[in-house]
Amino acid sequence: MLNNPLVKKLLSKIVEKEHEEILKKRFKETYPDEETPDGIDNLIRALELPPEEIQFIANDIKKTVEETIIPIINSLINGTDTDEEIAKETGIKLNVVRKILYKLYDLKIANYKRSKDPETQWFTYSWKFEKEELIKQVRDECEKDLNTLNKELDKEENNMFFVCPYGHIRCTFDEASDEEFLCECGEELEFQDNSEIIEHIKSAIKETESDLNSFTETVEQ
Repeated sequence: MLNNPLVKKLLSKIVEKEHEEILKKRFKETYPDEETPDGIDNLIRALELPPEEIQFIANDIKKTVEETIIPIINSLINGTDTDEEIAKETGIKLNVVRKILYKLYDLKIANYKRSKDPETQWFTYSWKFEKEELIKQVRDECEKDLNTLNKELDKEENNMFFVCPYGHIRCTFDEASDEEFLCECGEELEFQDNSEIIEHIKSAIKETESDLNSFTETVEQ
C-alpha cells in the first residue's frame, strides 16, 4: 500500500512543507516589499528557480519519502512503537525519526500514547499508525484532484484560447476580445492550439483513476 503513487504523494507533503518554508524565507529576503506566495509551486515560479534546483527539490522529496518516511511507517505497522526502537530497526537517526513521527502526527496518520515510568519518572511515547485515516486522506485527495482535472478539461474543451507570443498571458476568446486581442505589453494575442493540453489532462485523469483503483484493490485485500 505504501508504495502506491497516491500514498507517496500524500506523504510528500511532509517534505514539501520544509522546502516551502525555506523558499518563503528566500523570497522575503529577495523581494522584501512583495507579498510572499503560498505553495511550493507558486514559490518556484516566483523565484524563477533554474531546472537543476527544481530537480534537486524533487529528488530530495522522493528520496526522503522512500528512504525515511516509508521505513518508519513500516516499523509502526510491524508493531515497533517507540522512537528509539524504530531508529534501531531502520538505522535512521533518532532525531530524524522523532521529527518524522511528529510530522505524521500533524497529518493525523500517526498517534501516540504517553506513559510515565514510576521508577525513573520519565515519559515514554508509544506510537501507532492510523491506517484508516491514511486511506481516507488518500481517497479525499484523489477525488479532489480528479474534480480539479475534470474542471480543467471542461474549460479547455469548451473554449478557444489566445496567448501573448512572449508568454505574458493566456486567456479565453471572450477575455481576449475584451482586451481587443492585445497583451498589456502591446503585442497582438495569437490563437493557441490546445489539443496537446487536452490530451495531457486526459492522460492525468486516466493515470489518477488507475492509481485510485490500484490503491482501492490493495486496501480491500
